[in-house]
Amino acid sequence: MAVNTMRDSRSAGVPDESEATREYLDRIQALHRDWDEAEARGDDSVQVSSRVRAALSEVVHADARHGARVQMPPTEAGPYSLSEQALRTLIRDAVDAVPGAMSLRTAVDFADTPEWGARGLPERVRCRVSLSAASRDLRALADDVRASVVSECVRELDLGGLTVDVHIEDLHD
Repeated sequence: MAVNTMRDSRSAGVPDESEATREYLDRIQALHRDWDEAEARGDDSVQVSSRVRAALSEVVHADARHGARVQMPPTEAGPYSLSEQALRTLIRDAVDAVPGAMSLRTAVDFADTPEWGARGLPERVRCRVSLSAASRDLRALADDVRASVVSECVRELDLGGLTVDVHIEDLHD
């Protein structure tokens, strides 16, 4: 004769799933009610402290200054990102390294990413530059700017295949 060793959960005193779910939801509602009542009384235990507010403010300001995180190609050590400000600084320095060129503004187009507050891989860079009025060949100087930006992005960030547009916005002495 075979004996069934599995017990019915109700016969063992264990509530069924729907009862457990109702109990869980009731507890959550009670916590919300208690929290709202404490908040209405001005209870310090549910108020954000000035120290926490200051820390949050500092984080928000830093993000605004540095821009979003930009995803980079993964390295042997793993994935990494850098700030938009760091990327723009690298590009500006690459433009300024070309004799007779000065960076004015930079815009970057990024690949789509599902992460909130982040940017995908850079795909296109638009450099607005001022070139030396003494240059005999502005087109060649613009090509030197493009080559410098591409070279730095490959050397420093391993960003191959990046499109770089150069717009001569101004001439300087």
